[in-house]
Amino acid sequence: MAAAKTLNKQYIKNVKNAPAFGLKDKIGYMCGDLGFNTLQVIVNSYLMLFCVNILEMDAVHFAAIVFICKALDALNDTFIGRTVDRRLPTKNGKMKPYLLWFSIPYAIFTLILFFNVHAMPYMAKVAWVLIVYFIWGIVGTFINVPYGAMSNIITTNQIERTELSNFRSIGSFVASMGTTTIAPLLLFDQNNDPVASRFILLSVVLGVFCTVCLVLAHTLIHERVLVEDVQTSEQGEKIHYLQVAKSFLHNRVMIAVVSSYVIAKLFVQPVSTLNQYVFMTYFQDTSRLAMASLTTLIPMLLGMVLLKPLVKRFGKKNLVTWPLLGAAVLYAFTMILPIGPTEWIICQTLASAFTTCMNLLLWSLIADAVDYQAYLTGQRNDGTVYATITFIVFFAASASTSVIALLLEAVGYDASLGSMGQLAGVPERIKMLGGAWPMIGIILTFICFKFIYNISDERMKQISEELRRKSEETEERILNGKE
Repeated sequence: MAAAKTLNKQYIKNVKNAPAFGLKDKIGYMCGDLGFNTLQVIVNSYLMLFCVNILEMDAVHFAAIVFICKALDALNDTFIGRTVDRRLPTKNGKMKPYLLWFSIPYAIFTLILFFNVHAMPYMAKVAWVLIVYFIWGIVGTFINVPYGAMSNIITTNQIERTELSNFRSIGSFVASMGTTTIAPLLLFDQNNDPVASRFILLSVVLGVFCTVCLVLAHTLIHERVLVEDVQTSEQGEKIHYLQVAKSFLHNRVMIAVVSSYVIAKLFVQPVSTLNQYVFMTYFQDTSRLAMASLTTLIPMLLGMVLLKPLVKRFGKKNLVTWPLLGAAVLYAFTMILPIGPTEWIICQTLASAFTTCMNLLLWSLIADAVDYQAYLTGQRNDGTVYATITFIVFFAASASTSVIALLLEAVGYDASLGSMGQLAGVPERIKMLGGAWPMIGIILTFICFKFIYNISDERMKQISEELRRKSEETEERILNGKE
C-alpha cells in the first residue's frame, strides 16, 4: 500500500509540473489519431472488398461476422474501460502507456487480417476471419479507450480542447484521406478488380506508419488533470458499469453527441466504401477514386485555419448544426441528377466543406459530454465512459460495413460478375445509394444537434472550470498528506 501511495504521488507531481499546453500536445494528439485510424480505415473500408472479392465469401456471411464480433466486443469494452480506470498510474501517466504497449500488436493483427486464405475450405475461411477480426477489435480497444480519455486530462480549457479536437480530426481525416487515396492506386488492376497480394503490402506499410505515430503521441502528450483511482464497489464491476451506462440517459449532451457520432459512422463514413462501388460499376473508372479523396483535403485545410475564430464568433453548437443542411442538399443532388464523375467529386467536396466544422469539433464535443457526465454523477470514470462510447461508436462503424454489404446485395450487386459485368440497372441503383445513404445521415445528425443538445457553450465552459478546480484541490490534498 505504501508503494502504491509513493507511486501515486509521483504521478501527481508529474501532472502538477507538466509544461503548459502547447503545440507538442496538439501534434501528439493528431499523431495518435493519424496512426490508429490509418489501420481502422483500411479494415473498415477494404476488409469487405478483400473478403468478398478475394476470399469469395458471401456478403451476408461477412456481415454476420462483423455483427457477431461487435456483439462480443460489448463484454470486452466494459472490461477494458474498467481496467484503464483502475490501473495505478505510472510516471508516464495513467492513459499514455497503452499507446506504447499495444501499437505493435495492433499492426500485426491488421496484417494477419489480410492473409490470403482463399485455399482454405469455405467454413474454415469464415472461422479464420471471425477469430482474427475479433482479436483485432480487442487490441484496438486497448488503444482507443485510453487515447480518447486522454483529451479530458490533457486540458480543461475550452479553447484548448477545440484545438485538440481540431488536430485530432485532422489526424483522422488525413488517415482516411491518405489511405483511401493510396489504396485504390495499389489494390486494383487495369480491369478495376482488386489484387490479393497488394493488400499485404499496404497493411505492412501502414502498420509501420501506425506504430511510429503512436510512439510519437506517447512522447509528445502531457497529462495535466488528476484522475483519482477508481475503487471497486461491493456489487462488483458489472453493476458499476451499468450505473455509468444508465446515467447516460440523463445526459442530453452525451446522447446528442454520441448519437451524431454513431450516425456519422453508419451513414457518412461509408462514403469512401460506396465510392469504390460507384466508380467500379457506374463510372467504371477507379483511377478517379484517388481524386475523390484528395479533393476533400481542401475544406479540411481551410477549416483547420478558420476553426478557432469561427468558434469564437458563432459558438460550437451553431457551427456543427446549420451547415449540415447544405451537405444534405448536395448529397441529394448526387442521388437524383444524372452527373458524371467530375460533378460527383465536386458535389462531395462541397458537402465535405459543410460538414468540416462538425468533423473538426466532434472530439471537443465528446470531451464536453464526458465532463458533463462527471458533473452530473460527481465521479470521473473516464475509462468506463469512453469504453461505453467506444463500444457504441465502433459497433456502429463496423455495423456500417455489414449494412453496406447488405444494401449492395439488395440492389443486385454480384461480385462474381466483375466491375463491368453487372446486370442492367444495378450500377444506377448503386449510384443512387451512394448519394441517398449519406444524405439520410446528415439529416439525422442535424436533428441531434438542433433538438437534443441542450447546453450552451458558456454553461459548458463554467462546468469544465468547476471540474478543473476540483482536480487541483484533490492534487493539493494528496500531496500535503491529507489522504
